[in-house]
Amino acid sequence: MKTRRRILFGVLALALPVTGFAVLGTPSIFAGASAPAFPVACKITATVTFSPALTAGGTHTTSAAAVTTVTISLGHLAGCLSAAPIEAPGHGDLPTTVIKFPATKLGARSYATGYCPAFDGTSTKTLKAFKGLTLPVTWSPATEGSSKFIVTKATPATNSDSEVGFALAGKEVFGSYAEKTLNQITVFIDKADSAILRTSCAGAQTVSSVTFDNANSVAIL
Repeated sequence: MKTRRRILFGVLALALPVTGFAVLGTPSIFAGASAPAFPVACKITATVTFSPALTAGGTHTTSAAAVTTVTISLGHLAGCLSAAPIEAPGHGDLPTTVIKFPATKLGARSYATGYCPAFDGTSTKTLKAFKGLTLPVTWSPATEGSSKFIVTKATPATNSDSEVGFALAGKEVFGSYAEKTLNQITVFIDKADSAILRTSCAGAQTVSSVTFDNANSVAIL
């Protein structure tokens, strides 16, 4: 009788792994898996102008309310790729966008606008001005609709070309290609101007406008 019990227990022990595999193989186990994401990824370019122009010492003022006005124009998304059912758009366009950057405090009742060191790509305080910024994208052809990107966080970004850059993380994009994740726009300033910004405009350089490096700047919506 003891021998028969040992044999029975042995058969049950061997059966358990098979049963476990069968349970794991049932569709119900994977029912909670997240759905695949189908964002659209494009190269992005734009022209950025500064008023007043950036200099090493900036433009001094006693007003704490003074700002550096940064205008992003000619924003264009191209070379787009997507696995979404509606396919990738041919390209997308951004409207002209104006951002007000607070003056840099230098001392008691002393501030500076157009202060180049604040735009050298390392200042997280400067990047805070991007929070809450809305960037609507109009896709072409028009049948692909539009998307609206809202910035939740901006952080410095680096690349192998030592270009000044920043990454904009966003909320779930509204409109076409809506996704809960993967919403990010990463841009880099062209190499020549990045070299000047990295040195905080040393050598009496002035930066009035720059462009995004189309080869390295990418929007994923």
